[in-house]
Amino acid sequence: MIGVRVPKREAERVRRRLASEGILLNDYAPLREDDYVIFPVSRCPEDLECVNREFPPRRRKPRSLEEALLEFLSPEEVQHVTKSFDIIGHVAVIRIPDELWGKRKEIGEAILRVHPNVRTVAAEVGPHQGVFRVQPVEVIAGEPNLVTEYREFGVRLRLEVGKTYFSPRLSYERYRIAKQVRPGEFIAALFAGVGPFPLVIHRFQPNIRAYAVELNPDAYRFLVENIRLNRAEGKIEPILGDVRDVVPERYPHRADRVLMPSPILAEDFLDVALTAAKPTGAVIHTYALGPNDDPFTEKEYELLRFFRDHGWDAKILNRRVVRSYSPRMDQISLDVFVKKL
Repeated sequence: MIGVRVPKREAERVRRRLASEGILLNDYAPLREDDYVIFPVSRCPEDLECVNREFPPRRRKPRSLEEALLEFLSPEEVQHVTKSFDIIGHVAVIRIPDELWGKRKEIGEAILRVHPNVRTVAAEVGPHQGVFRVQPVEVIAGEPNLVTEYREFGVRLRLEVGKTYFSPRLSYERYRIAKQVRPGEFIAALFAGVGPFPLVIHRFQPNIRAYAVELNPDAYRFLVENIRLNRAEGKIEPILGDVRDVVPERYPHRADRVLMPSPILAEDFLDVALTAAKPTGAVIHTYALGPNDDPFTEKEYELLRFFRDHGWDAKILNRRVVRSYSPRMDQISLDVFVKKL
């Protein structure tokens, strides 16, 4: 092939000229030799130095993940790869079917090609584990760096994927609750994680006070850092510990609003939520899992019965399906107003 050979200092000027003349071959990548750049061209301009070289084809960026995957997977295999995955800062987290685990690195590289802002691809390697409910992951492509920064509604959230629980899919839920908060409220954030719920609330309603309780030391470390990053010191108090110990000892019956953003843990800690709530009236935001054909009926009945059995009047203010949790189960949110009888 014909190539135009120019010094590096003149490369950009010559490249623009070759492109304007329509002779630059964009399907091939230029070469670099010592202090020279060689551009592939369809013909040689008379006033420039030309040489013969073999140019590597330029790899075209795929237009979709499916197109990138079809380069090494069959159409049937592509259908088994989820096209929906979480991007948390520079980290993409994907679930790969067991039958395609041997091609996980290629799948990771495909994601990097399609999403230029992703620098690390991690694959889930099992269910959420342990008392901290963290999702174990393995880096399958890109940088081996799982510490990332995610931004939501102007809030900066630093965390480490695989060591802390965080879901970008609850973004609207955090916004929805934040818009309900009134100035001067005192908020109890249970199972606070790295702080997304209280920090988004603080972003929209800075005139609040809150305490955020987290048991996972790794998540607590980032919770402290995120409070500092978002200038919420003095407004949100981070507390490392078990909510069963912290709430009755430090803040019993103080909260205007109680946050329980865990569908797995919330049902077992409703008594703690009542310990946190003001007897004169408070809103509890709780979460649960219900069958997707009727996710609310049974959960609402159990919830209201629990509160009334413990001496509190209760009323459902709002209910919504947050997301699909599994093929047969939905994650739901219930906003409940409670008042001591």
